[in-house]
Amino acid sequence: MIRDILVPLQYNASDSAALAAAALLAVAHEARVAVLAAVAYPVPIASEWGMATTMVSQVDFDRVLGAARAAGEVARLQVERAGADCELRVVETLLNEPEEAAALHGRHADLSVFGGMLPEGPDARFALGFSALLLDTGRPVLMVPPSAKLLVPPRRVVLAWQPRREPSRAIHDALALLPRDARVDVLVLDPEVGESGHGPQPGADIAGHLARHGLQVKVVALPREGRSTGTAIVDYASQQQADLVVMGGYGHSRWRQRILGGTTRSVLEQATFPVLFAH
Repeated sequence: MIRDILVPLQYNASDSAALAAAALLAVAHEARVAVLAAVAYPVPIASEWGMATTMVSQVDFDRVLGAARAAGEVARLQVERAGADCELRVVETLLNEPEEAAALHGRHADLSVFGGMLPEGPDARFALGFSALLLDTGRPVLMVPPSAKLLVPPRRVVLAWQPRREPSRAIHDALALLPRDARVDVLVLDPEVGESGHGPQPGADIAGHLARHGLQVKVVALPREGRSTGTAIVDYASQQQADLVVMGGYGHSRWRQRILGGTTRSVLEQATFPVLFAH
């Protein structure tokens, strides 16, 4: 059951798609949307000249806070005009970063909805915000690219499957969003057959499990053919005109993903459709 949905504002064009998706979900599930406008308060530091702030003056902070409140009100009105129940939370953080505040609020929600990367590239804090929601809330994150529109309920779903905890968590979190007759393609890339891999029939076990939930399931095993895993997922989902991709996020450490790229980062950069991540 979906009852509480969190949308942390990034204060850029990506917020609109996230708010629209959250409103659609809230109407369909009789849920409430919480729009979070978080602002970091300048922390005072001591020096031989007395106390000074590390960021901005009080006047500057008041201006930033006022802009955050205004953006939050615009966001709240967008959600309410779509027919959903909505509240605005304006949070001033002193010891924590805004991303940490978002993670705290995300623990009290069923789902966080986050705007995707902008065409010109991610905002400087995009990765911090996304990873905080995904890794520090214990809840799934629905990423909605700026050009995407979420179909509610989604009918054509691609599950990027590996026999690991993150994809398993993701598809079970996604069940609350899926109609019983949704079509789910279990996408298995370069499966490793064996006891510690995908088993004798890659994807068959999870496909049977999902079919018992009433879903129309098909296993699709494909080679990557020199592509990265993230690119292969995006290519297949695009070809199938998927309404939603479901996948685990940050299966490896964030540091390793930063160095090597990683599937999560690759999908975030390339996806033009909504993606439900879980960790």
